[in-house]
Amino acid sequence: MKVLLTGATGYIGHELALALASKGIIVHALVRDIESERVPKHKNIVLFKGDICNHESIEKAIDNCDYVFHTAAYTNLKDSRIDSFYNTNVLGTENILNASLKFDVKKVIYTSTLSVFGPSYKDVFISENQPRIVSYANDYELTKGMSEERVNEYRKKGLSSIILNVSKVYGPGPGTYSNGVNRLISMFLKKDVLIVPNKLESESNYVFIKDVVNAHILAMESDISNGKYIIGGENISYNRLFNTIKTLTKSKIRVVKINYDLVKVCVFILNLLKVVSRSNPVVTPKVIDSLFVNRLSTSEKAKKELHYKTTSFGVGLKETIQYLNKVS
Repeated sequence: MKVLLTGATGYIGHELALALASKGIIVHALVRDIESERVPKHKNIVLFKGDICNHESIEKAIDNCDYVFHTAAYTNLKDSRIDSFYNTNVLGTENILNASLKFDVKKVIYTSTLSVFGPSYKDVFISENQPRIVSYANDYELTKGMSEERVNEYRKKGLSSIILNVSKVYGPGPGTYSNGVNRLISMFLKKDVLIVPNKLESESNYVFIKDVVNAHILAMESDISNGKYIIGGENISYNRLFNTIKTLTKSKIRVVKINYDLVKVCVFILNLLKVVSRSNPVVTPKVIDSLFVNRLSTSEKAKKELHYKTTSFGVGLKETIQYLNKVS
């Protein structure tokens, strides 16, 4: 069996490529820089230099492939240019879908994000049929939502596809921009003081990387032709997250909480200075708000239909800390 995989130098894509290759599957990895240190290395991984925004390179990589795993995405929230997100997340996805239809692949597994649903309402868990009830918090969420619309359009053309809405991922793997939980753990391992907003009661869903990888493989192997599944783990508050990390790492770090509104004011002022210096903002107040809202979710549909299983947060976190201690 041969599969095309995009985003092999990203966090999920890197680990997924290695897992597929270890199962004896030939992985055609489409990468922009074949010399990158984050390129996964295995005898069953064949590198194709190219870009999802380039039709010709996609067609070379997808030829003779049975399945497509599309994990590539533009995630840098520091970038204020919407075209950076739109070109990769929407147009790039459409290119992949178009080539998949043209080369008659059996199924496309598309990696999306839980954030396309927006925040959860009160104590109600986000599920696959929840409509979005607020405006998009940033261009990443917006363009990932638009790309899901493209996936649904190509289903009507006869292309089988499964969308996986992944929550916040943590666990062993390469350090990337989207791997925020691992960066947080590293701070507990290395820093003496951590300054955070005083809104730590917010809860989000956290999922172990090995569970995410397994979900992709289950989606490929399933007899289900089309579907949409939330791939998550446990719902955890920032308070519990910080306390658990601090306990397991035996860190002496001092967590300093400051007023949430003051944080947003400081971010706003910093961004004004960035505008004057003509550089990208660090983060926007709107993005801060998106990070400190409740995103409680359930993966019961994936467990029932894909036979998806999850690793407990404590077990996954211990393995992540051991990994980060080794590579630091």
